[in-house]
Parts: sequence; C-alpha cells; structure tokens
Amino acid sequence: MTDPMNNRSADPEGSPETVHVSIIILTKNGQRYLRSLLVALYGQAGVPGMEVIVIDSGSSDATLAIVAEFPDVRLVRIEPEEFGHGRTRNLGARLARGRYLVFMPQDATPVGEEWLARLIEPFADERIAGVYARQIPRPDARATEVHFLGRTYPSEPEVRTLGRGEVPSLARCFYSTVSGALRAEILARHPFREDIIMSEDQAWAAQVMQLGHRIAYQPSAAVLHSHHYRVGSIFRRNFDSGYSIRQIFSGSVGIAPGAALRALLAEFAYVARTGPLSELLRFFPYELARHAGFMLGLRAHLLPHRVRRACSDLKYFWDQAHARGR
Repeated sequence: MTDPMNNRSADPEGSPETVHVSIIILTKNGQRYLRSLLVALYGQAGVPGMEVIVIDSGSSDATLAIVAEFPDVRLVRIEPEEFGHGRTRNLGARLARGRYLVFMPQDATPVGEEWLARLIEPFADERIAGVYARQIPRPDARATEVHFLGRTYPSEPEVRTLGRGEVPSLARCFYSTVSGALRAEILARHPFREDIIMSEDQAWAAQVMQLGHRIAYQPSAAVLHSHHYRVGSIFRRNFDSGYSIRQIFSGSVGIAPGAALRALLAEFAYVARTGPLSELLRFFPYELARHAGFMLGLRAHLLPHRVRRACSDLKYFWDQAHARGR
C-alpha cells in the first residue's frame, strides 16, 4: 500500500486539483452537532482545495446517515477496539492529502465562514508547526465551563517556543486538536504518540517544540465547543488527563500552586456572580472531583488494574495495558 502522505502536489499556487487542507473528524455517536459541523465546513471561504475525512469507530445513532448527506465526505469505518486517540489520528493523517491537517471533534462548530482561512494563516511563518483555535462556550454552557474556556482560550494571539534547555510542561506546550491545524510534513516525521492514554496533542507539541518548532494560538479562528460534565464524568476525565500528564511531562503541569489557587478563587467568584444558585452549590463537589481525579491520575501507576479501570473513561486503554502486563 502506498503512503498518501507522499502523493501531495507540489503546486504552490493551489490549483483546484491540489488539496491544501485535509479536515479529519473522529466520530462515534456524534449526531447532536455533526450536521452543523459539516455544514460549517462546506461553507468556508478563501481556502481552495479542501477535503473532509470522517473516521467512525462504531456509531449506532444517526451519525453515518448524517455523513451520507454530504457526498464529498470520505468515510472510513473502523472497529471500536481499533480506536486510540493517537492511533486513529495518525490513521487520518495517512489517509489525508493536504499540506495542512486540521483535526476536529464531532461536537465542535466553526464560527463564521473565514474560520479555516484564519486558522491556517499563521503557517506563513515557516517556523510554526501547529496552530490551534479559540474555543467558545455554547449558549447553554454552565458558568464553570464558561470561566474555564475564557481563561484557557483568551482573546489575544500567542506564539509559543521552548528556550534552550527549558523543561517541557503542560503550561508551556499547550496545544489542542479541537480545531487544531498542523503541517502534514512534520506530522509524517513526528506522528502522534500511540502509547499514551490521551493528550496526544500536548505530547506532539512538546516533541516538536523541543526540536525548535513553534506553536501558535489563533483566537480569530473560533469554534463553539463546551461540555456538560457531571461530577463523576469530570473525575474520570481528569483521572485520565492526570495520567497522561505523568506519561508526557513526568507530572509537570508548569503552574505554581499559588497561581492555581488564585485561578480557583477567581472561578468561584465568577460562578457566584453569574451562575444560578444551583451552580454555586455544585461548585465545591465539582471542583473536588476535578482536582481529586487529576491528582489520583498522576499516581495511577501505583493503583491496581481494577481501580485504574474504574476511575477511567478510557477503559480500553487499561485493558490493553493489563494484557501487556503493564
């Protein structure tokens, strides 16, 4: 089988036959927002030569029927047990033909018809390997989510580098494949890690930044994307996140305890000021679950298999690790 990464046109002007941007979407039971995502993608202006690839890992809802409404979409189906965050994104990259690869989740919606053009604009600087967009909460988002997204995705653009000898951390190497673009040629040489539970985007950013590349944050490209996590689900998600940070950064978050405490107090003040009483009452169990999950995830290697599996959203990862004797 030939590698499609080697089949890209060298035409710098972008003829209609040239694929400049490949948008890769991973789906499983994503019917809620998928149609709005695809409509927004095909409504983009100013970017010639776009292709859309959907990799589905076992949807049982209307996801496949929605994809079928868009005949230009290339649909690839894999078995659920074949899925992995890094593994499936690497598959998408091998299938893609674009100079730039844009990874999108099934539950994000681009804002405006210039989202894609703005997202890839920073690639005019050859030193930039990856660009990620601003995430805006949906109208029904809870106050905690609104505050989190506002703090994590501010209004000012940024370009990040690592200094000589600087130790990578989550804060310094933050990058997101929720509307994240990257150079295909760099991903071909440095694919996503497939041995980590999640945060493959952070691991990739750390790797390429250590090689001298840069990561750009482009807030003028924005997507609607927010979640309604329950207390149990936020615990499990942060358990997995904590373990991934241990795998990638040896547990280094890069945020001082004092700064973390100030951020928590600012979040409480925001919820108290803007949210209903029900959200204020929910704040303490929610934040306790979030922080406890993360801290326990940092120490997941010390836990027995059954406990790690029970604490995780990604049980397949622990089953595979257990089968390998890890």
